[in-house]
Amino acid sequence: MKKEIIKYTVVFLTLIVIVFTYSVLVVLLPDRNIKKNITKSVHAMMEEGDYAYGIIHKRQFFLDNFTDAIFLSQNYSFDRTHPVNAVMLVKSAGFANLGPLDAVKRQVDLEDVYIDGYPRYWHGNSFLLRPFLLVADYSFIRWLLYAVSSILLLILGIKLFQTLGMLKTIAFATGLLCVNIFVTQFSIQFCTVVILAVITSILMCKHFRNRKKILLISFIIGCLTAYFDLLTAPLLTCGLPLIVYLSAKNEDTFKKKLQSLFLFAILWGVGYALTWASKWALATMLTDINVFKNAFETILYRTGSEDFSRFEAITDNFKYLPVVFMNLIFTFLLLLSIVFFNKKAIKTNLLLLIVATFPYLWYLVLAQHSWCHPWFTYRIQAISIIAILFILINFISWDKVRKITFPKKKTDVSAIN
Repeated sequence: MKKEIIKYTVVFLTLIVIVFTYSVLVVLLPDRNIKKNITKSVHAMMEEGDYAYGIIHKRQFFLDNFTDAIFLSQNYSFDRTHPVNAVMLVKSAGFANLGPLDAVKRQVDLEDVYIDGYPRYWHGNSFLLRPFLLVADYSFIRWLLYAVSSILLLILGIKLFQTLGMLKTIAFATGLLCVNIFVTQFSIQFCTVVILAVITSILMCKHFRNRKKILLISFIIGCLTAYFDLLTAPLLTCGLPLIVYLSAKNEDTFKKKLQSLFLFAILWGVGYALTWASKWALATMLTDINVFKNAFETILYRTGSEDFSRFEAITDNFKYLPVVFMNLIFTFLLLLSIVFFNKKAIKTNLLLLIVATFPYLWYLVLAQHSWCHPWFTYRIQAISIIAILFILINFISWDKVRKITFPKKKTDVSAIN
């Protein structure tokens, strides 16, 4: 136990050193071309507005140009002469009376704007974006995100097919489709957490027999999620890989898998929370701002529910799902599971049922945030949809289905004689 604690401590401190060093180094990049590409990007984004939409003009299909504009403004605002301070405070054009797009447009047009800090988050997306802004504008970077995420999704599909089979691969894809995962491919704000979830799920397909490695991966991904994400759908990086791991056929007993489930979730949560707290600690020590105070006040606000019930936080997220489409699939699989019931799947399905509750526990805890931003927080329900689809598939005895669908023909002995 002591060795494991030391190992995870070393891994955590190494990750913090890496992300801190990386963030400082990219701030030091020459900013002439960066500012030029930001200016070009902003004028193009103004035509789309804060919330452009993909395919259908509904909120669940909106792109988040609002937050992507903040990332651009942060990169325009970085002070290369004080890189550590820039990394800790992550300043951008203030948008109290303006939208972020209007604010950053005034900034690149060299008009008067006030510059404000946003120190609670690491803002990994902003630092990831900066090297690409040296050579490309937002439109090209958006296309690049789409290309990379599409390739990763294709690789995941192949790996899932090899590990779990065709039916569960289709079920996994269906769950992602129900939360409009393709929309996330065109927003920097959304895309990184999906890429992390997909990469981790691929790693689960490769290492599902190695419990120690799986648990270490969950901790690392929890840390990286906190570095990149701004509370869009962070739970995806925990829930989706966990479903893959629990569904893969290894020799672990039910008790061991149950332990692994909770260890996986706990280690992910510890990595996620510690990485956030490390930013608050570093920013408080290296600047004249008490970021801990600011963070705790925000936590109390985001977990509160003064003007609404916590149940509303759940229902407001649920209404963004394609319920009719989902019910058709669930009903069909449920009927098959009743007719061709497989009782051997009960233990495995109990594990998946636990994972299926994760999004709704998240909504209950982060009630205010989930109620305020359901048009993108609804996506963590991909975890529940995929888990339920897997449960129904597991409850169907496919051998019985095959026997009825493709009965073996009896040999006519008299005809041979």
